[in-house]
Amino acid sequence: MPAGRNIFLLSFLTIAVCSCQKEINFDVTGNTGGSGGGSGGSSTYPFYFIASVNGANVKYEADDLNSRYSCGISQPSNSLDPSDYDIYEGTVIADPMDMTKNTISVHILKHFDHEPSLAERSAMIRKGIYIYGKGDVSSNTVSGASIHYVDASGNDWFSETGSQAGSSFNITELVDNTTGLSGKIFKAAFSCKLYDINGANPIQVNNATIRGKILSP
Repeated sequence: MPAGRNIFLLSFLTIAVCSCQKEINFDVTGNTGGSGGGSGGSSTYPFYFIASVNGANVKYEADDLNSRYSCGISQPSNSLDPSDYDIYEGTVIADPMDMTKNTISVHILKHFDHEPSLAERSAMIRKGIYIYGKGDVSSNTVSGASIHYVDASGNDWFSETGSQAGSSFNITELVDNTTGLSGKIFKAAFSCKLYDINGANPIQVNNATIRGKILSP
């Protein structure tokens, strides 16, 4: 990848943090209840992220009532009009009172050579196995899953800035959201390595499950 393109990619990843926040459609503004820790495993909440991150158990749980965490759709994008569009469709679980830490964003990335229609964006999400993606805003973009995690100390970690050899990502559930607060609800199981913005200091995510809102209603 040319050096200039690589710098552009890393700049986009930084901007995407803000873009996700602006385009999240949260349904809850409360800050009581819920859980910021836990021992992994299952959840009684409709939306959640459960994983082992560098050997530590992490659990964020959300509902549309009074949980500390909230779940919303996230749709950042980057484009070089009129021929290159990197489109992200995903979900985010975060504490809306402090989105600078304890946040997980999971997207599916796809490159288009035109501005995609709503139907094309919806078709990005399907049950099954995905490779991991890497944005380039060109035909060199690798379409696939993309993870952005902000830990309890406010450090940002990305799947796109390093190798994903041996990683996995599988959407295991995809259903209509009958509340109308998103187009679909999905669940994905994954394991991956996450890196800082410079592609260094990898951390390992194992046995992760996320269930969240996805796609515009």
